[in-house]
Amino acid sequence: MKISNLKAISLGLFGFAALAVGLSSCKNDPLSPGVEYMPDMYRSPSYETYSVNPFYADSMSNRLAVPGTVTRGYKWDNVFSPNAIPYPYENTIEGYEKAGAELKNPLQRTPQFIEEGKIAYEKFCVHCHGATGMGDGTIVANGKFPGPPPAYNGPLKGLPEGKIFHSITYGKGLMGAHASQLDKVDRWKVTMYVQELQGNGGAAAAPADSTAAKQDTVASK
Repeated sequence: MKISNLKAISLGLFGFAALAVGLSSCKNDPLSPGVEYMPDMYRSPSYETYSVNPFYADSMSNRLAVPGTVTRGYKWDNVFSPNAIPYPYENTIEGYEKAGAELKNPLQRTPQFIEEGKIAYEKFCVHCHGATGMGDGTIVANGKFPGPPPAYNGPLKGLPEGKIFHSITYGKGLMGAHASQLDKVDRWKVTMYVQELQGNGGAAAAPADSTAAKQDTVASK
C-alpha cells in the first residue's frame, strides 16, 4: 500500500475520532466541561441538604422536628443551660400579654450583661430601632421601612421586659423573629439594654440562680 494511502486512512480515522469526541462532548449546560473523567469524584451522587429529592413531599433532605416534640433530655437546669424547658408562651396576642404579665428576666442586672446586650443590639437591632432606640435606624432613614418603629423612651417606655423578650423571640409587627440568631441568654441581655434605652435601667431583676427564677417559666426556645 502506498504511503499516501496510509496517510489518507490515518487522517480519516483521526477526523472520525475527533468528530465522535466533539459530538459526545456537546452539552446543553454551558458550564459543563463536556467529557468528564470520573465525575463522581467531584459531583456527589448523594442528595444535598435542601436539595430536590424523590423521598419527601416537601423536597427537603434536612427534616424539621415533629411539631410539639422536644429533644430528649430537654429539661430545666438554669438560664445558662442549653437544656432548658421550651419557651412556654405561644406566638399569639394572649401569649404576648401573658408573657408581659408573668415573664421576668432571670439574669442579675450587671454592667457586663448590659454591655453584652448593647453589643448584640448593635448587631441585630440598630438598623431599625436606631442607636438610641428612637426608631431612626439606617433602613428607616433610607426609606426602606414603611414607618419608623416607636421610640423606646416614648410609646414603648412602659413596655415590660416580658413583652420585650417575647417580641425578640417571635417578632412583632414588621420585626422578624430573632430566636434563631440570639439564644435565650442573649435575648435577655438585649432586653436589659432595651430597658436602658427606655430609661428603665433600674428595674429590678430576679437573681439568676434563685428558686423563684427556676420556678418561673422563663426558659426560651
